Amino acid sequence: LTADLCFTLGGRLKFEELLMGRLADALGAIYLGYATLHHYHRRRGIDGLEALTEHAMLRLECEAQDALYSASENFPGPLGPLASTVMKIGCFPLGGLTRPYAEPSDDLTKEVARLLTTPSEIRDMFQEGIYSAPEGTMHQMTDLINALPICVEADKVATSIRKEKRKPNDEEANLIAKADALRDALIQVDVFEYATAEEAQPGYVRPALVGTEERFATLDKTVFCEAA
Repeated sequence: LTADLCFTLGGRLKFEELLMGRLADALGAIYLGYATLHHYHRRRGIDGLEALTEHAMLRLECEAQDALYSASENFPGPLGPLASTVMKIGCFPLGGLTRPYAEPSDDLTKEVARLLTTPSEIRDMFQEGIYSAPEGTMHQMTDLINALPICVEADKVATSIRKEKRKPNDEEANLIAKADALRDALIQVDVFEYATAEEAQPGYVRPALVGTEERFATLDKTVFCEAA
């Protein structure tokens, strides 16, 4: 019905970018929803996949619903008000009662966040196909994956120590120190002493500095305060 109403615009349709954008959002959300359900059907049985799928579907359903509603509210053209009414009757015949989709609840969002940020079968699923470097080889992605369970366990130990108001034993202290060392190593960024290979050559001076020196050499006053 929505597509048929769009054809009432004739050649003007390709210039209605806002309308086409909203319909593209709706169609894209529907397509991704089918893809999500297909993935769930293929991988069902993974602990936590139900929560992740529900969160994704709620967001996509709400996105498609809002996109269609926005398109009906802003239908262009001389017949815009009439087309808008017809579109609403077709898509939302009972008004708000036929727009039941809402964003995921905070509790569901927190559950999904927990599954993604702690060791879980969901994380294992997303890690499939990611290159893992051999032990002893520096590789940031591999180090990040291997560090997660250690850091999570160290956080649990640190929380327990704070609650019990005691000092850590040797094993706990070693675990916390190892986690801190891993964090410090992982947050480091690449540092380059020289931006280019040319700058590494002895006696190299940037062209801009050479030009500045040549310009100052032709001036009587080379300090800003003197020039002022």
